[in-house]
Amino acid sequence: YLQTKAKTLQESHSNFTDREKTKDLAEIHQFVKNIPAFNQSLRALSNHIHLAEEIKTHTEESSFRLQWQTERSMLEGESCYDLLEEWISCQYPVYQVLRLLCLQSMTGGGIKSSKFDVLRVAVVQTYGFEYLLVLNRLEKVGMLKRRDWMDTSPFSTLRKQMFLINADVNPTEPDDASYVSSGYAPLSVRLVQGAMKGWKGPNLEVLKELPGRLVDVRQTSPPEDFATAVKKGVPQSLGAWAEAFKGPNNRKPVLLVVWVGPITFMEIAALRFLNQRASFPYHIMMCATKIANGATLLQNMTK
Repeated sequence: YLQTKAKTLQESHSNFTDREKTKDLAEIHQFVKNIPAFNQSLRALSNHIHLAEEIKTHTEESSFRLQWQTERSMLEGESCYDLLEEWISCQYPVYQVLRLLCLQSMTGGGIKSSKFDVLRVAVVQTYGFEYLLVLNRLEKVGMLKRRDWMDTSPFSTLRKQMFLINADVNPTEPDDASYVSSGYAPLSVRLVQGAMKGWKGPNLEVLKELPGRLVDVRQTSPPEDFATAVKKGVPQSLGAWAEAFKGPNNRKPVLLVVWVGPITFMEIAALRFLNQRASFPYHIMMCATKIANGATLLQNMTK
């Protein structure tokens, strides 16, 4: 993107400063008129290049690559208990360790029973007794739990059925929301995409792996009571509704996606990616309690 933008600005400047081409007064006037916008685009490009350089410096660090690869392995269903024990013994930042511990638990249907107490004891002995309360809170909210030998992982089914991992991301011409994280599509974004097709058949079955109840109703004006709306159901998917009710000049209708709780930057980036796709039938607006990441979410457990 930055390379394309830089070429566009360079071509615009070169076309006017080319001495072999004679410019009339109208072209000169138009160029002068566009100078403020040109300067603004140039400053924005410079800022984005500096940001990209800072991000590249950070992402090329060995510690970042190791954490990224570990998280990706866990998302793909692998167990990384030995690495977790190694990180604890090396006194890696505590919230970095707790984040991976919770990720291992949530993607694997819990921590293997033989490793559960070992890892808990290691965290308390390494980082202090106060983290025993943090571990208890993580268990209470379901982010950390013991896995018995008969337990299965709902995430494993969700990963396969909702195509959360995409190993064939095209970085030059991306066509999937997993592009924003080099291969992982957030579950909430896949739910938005699934709603475009409607919750029927295989799509409905996979939702049974999620906690809570699916409520699919159509809002009307004046509003109906909840029981009546649930009985009526939804006659068509969100995607079909958008095609039927496009605005003037094929203007996309607005889709409001609400989180009762925090949203992550990855989810924001993935939904923005969808929003920019011509094939996606809605203009997305996001509403959440706050923006959080793995560190801030876990730090709230200590308050």
